[in-house]
Amino acid sequence: MNEIFNLKRFGRLFYKHTTEHYKSYLMSITVLTCVLLLGGSFLVFLMDVRMELPLQLLLLGWVILFTGTIFTSTIFTDLGDDKKALGALTLPSTHFEKYLVAWLYSFVVFLAVSIGCFYLVMLFLLHAKHFPGPPLEIFSLFYRILGFGGNVLFIILILYSLFHSIAFLGAICFKKLHFVKTALIFFIVIAILITLNNVAMHYMIHRDIIQVVPFTSVGFMEKGKYYAVNPEDFVWTGQLVYIIVAFILWTAAYFRLKEKQV
Repeated sequence: MNEIFNLKRFGRLFYKHTTEHYKSYLMSITVLTCVLLLGGSFLVFLMDVRMELPLQLLLLGWVILFTGTIFTSTIFTDLGDDKKALGALTLPSTHFEKYLVAWLYSFVVFLAVSIGCFYLVMLFLLHAKHFPGPPLEIFSLFYRILGFGGNVLFIILILYSLFHSIAFLGAICFKKLHFVKTALIFFIVIAILITLNNVAMHYMIHRDIIQVVPFTSVGFMEKGKYYAVNPEDFVWTGQLVYIIVAFILWTAAYFRLKEKQV
């Protein structure tokens, strides 16, 4: 099949994937909503936690990054089963079309659904119990986060792109225990990068560096006080690096999928 992409053929493949997996996806959405509702109710009703904007954004980030990587790591589960892999790889469609269906579901569709579920749960929690003080407001995707060089949606897209690309590549590379194996490699690599980054920053500024992720703000102690350096240009550099790494991993995932044989 020489043609890389055909819209009509892609539409049929997308429809086929939807009809085969919609029940499990609906169940996953139900589980996610229930977990958010139960967890949020526990915080609000039992611990009297006010759902301030910073807490909402923190929970939103955790929900997207954690549940998103789990979902993405299972998007190519069929390739780990020899019987299912035979059917998946012999479909009359190109590798790019198969790749694009998985990418759209695990990135675009997941973000839209998870943010929608989170928003609905937050609306319920903010109106379910009255707290003294100024009224609580729900988060906005266009709320600008100081020190991060962008609004909520922009930061979510940057961070989720990186985590998604890692999980996406792991989903193709590993046949079993995709999430566990990918997470293990991820944390090992992050630990090595943090260690090397701290050593390099220590020799550059000659201060006791607080452990930080590369391409983020630099924190250090001096005379018992904590200082943080977070220049805007440095933040943009880090975000650019994350995007480049994500595109490299997405590309690697595509070529790894092309290597799959019946």
